[in-house]
Amino acid sequence: MTALLKTLFGDLRNCSVVGLLIIAEAAMIRGGWGESAPFVVPVLTLSGICWLARSWRSTTRTGPL
Repeated sequence: MTALLKTLFGDLRNCSVVGLLIIAEAAMIRGGWGESAPFVVPVLTLSGICWLARSWRSTTRTGPL
């Protein structure tokens, strides 16, 4: 069952990035900034991906570069 949940939801970092994206999108729509969403959401998504990659890389590094 744990493997299924891990496959469906990932880890806490993945869920937090998705949750923050949803909150940002809802805030933009509610605040009347919906027309800027096509420019802001990709930047936020790439920022989240970079954060996920950086935190993964820092936990798997074994020696100095």
